[in-house]
Amino acid sequence: MTTRREFLRKSALAGGALGSGILTGHTAGLGEGLLSLAGDPSTSNPGRSSLRVLILGGTGFIGPHLVRRCLERGHTVTLFNRGRSEPRLFPELFGDLEVLIGDRNDDISALEGGRWDAVIDNSGYTPDQVRATARLLRGSVDQYVFTSTRAVYAGYTHPTMDEDAPIGVPGVPEEEWSGYGPLKALAEGEVQEAFPEGTTIVRPPIITGPGDRTDRFTYWYVRIHRGGEVIAPGDPSDPVQYSDVRDLADFYVHLAEEGTTGIFNPEAPAAPLSSAEFLYGVRAVTSSPVEFTWVDWDFLEDHGLRGGSEIPGWRPPVGDWLNYGRIDNRRALEAGITFRPLAVTARDTLDWWLEARGAEGEELGAGISAEAEDQVLEAWRRSRS
Repeated sequence: MTTRREFLRKSALAGGALGSGILTGHTAGLGEGLLSLAGDPSTSNPGRSSLRVLILGGTGFIGPHLVRRCLERGHTVTLFNRGRSEPRLFPELFGDLEVLIGDRNDDISALEGGRWDAVIDNSGYTPDQVRATARLLRGSVDQYVFTSTRAVYAGYTHPTMDEDAPIGVPGVPEEEWSGYGPLKALAEGEVQEAFPEGTTIVRPPIITGPGDRTDRFTYWYVRIHRGGEVIAPGDPSDPVQYSDVRDLADFYVHLAEEGTTGIFNPEAPAAPLSSAEFLYGVRAVTSSPVEFTWVDWDFLEDHGLRGGSEIPGWRPPVGDWLNYGRIDNRRALEAGITFRPLAVTARDTLDWWLEARGAEGEELGAGISAEAEDQVLEAWRRSRS
């Protein structure tokens, strides 16, 4: 008779095959092709102790990659979610995972009485949600790994922009904080209060990779693949940072395996990356003829193209800190994070998009239309003549 541990190990091997590109979400019959877990996953290491890992969420963007990595490493996984997103996903790909059904807003009773070595919280947004789960799990979990965001930082004028930079809204009472970044900052405090010796906080920037449906970096992979004249925003030396979802998942599991606590900026790549290096790096993964035209940020904004919105992925340098967007990632590097090359991230994400979405004629959810781009480029040429 196959034991549960043996079953999970076999499922992990299947997940490794899927992660190597042998299968994809599309060919596995997962509707819209939620995942294409491409890449080169490491083999499981039997020298590590098997962990019991609770994942709050698990069926969104980060979660499936995280589940795959846990299973590759021989860990036992429990999911807690509402049971609404892609209900067929894990039975088809990973076997019979334990799934606890509940809602972060009003019913977390399914977590009562459980025991895990680590919880990885990818779904906590408001401090109320995080307070409830952190307090309930106190005494049932050794380590609480919380997905925060780079948006917690209070501006970009701190001289180092490391994990000690100010967060939230300085000068404003916490009870008046609102918005994504400030609420995540408050949620961080709830975890730290409940787990004073066992808190791990990760503050990623925009996350990219196979399965991303925000299209903020996917826009550039697809747009450059289409070829032609492409607006390159701002100055070629402007900094760019991102996180590949698979590097992030690998890092979470590594932190749990090592029992590493603290706060980490997981921004890729390891060394500074300029806008020019980013765009030409993406161009290297496609054979389409491409021409980049660098357009000043002021001109773009005067024509209704804002950084982070119509121009997704990065913003112009602002304020006193001229290296806007360059967050210090040295602590994460010291803690063991590793990064795939940009070309791998771009190629794998583009392949996923073309198969899972582009083949169905789906439009990108970020960036500007071809017509708008042509109009701005023509206006830019006129202004330079």
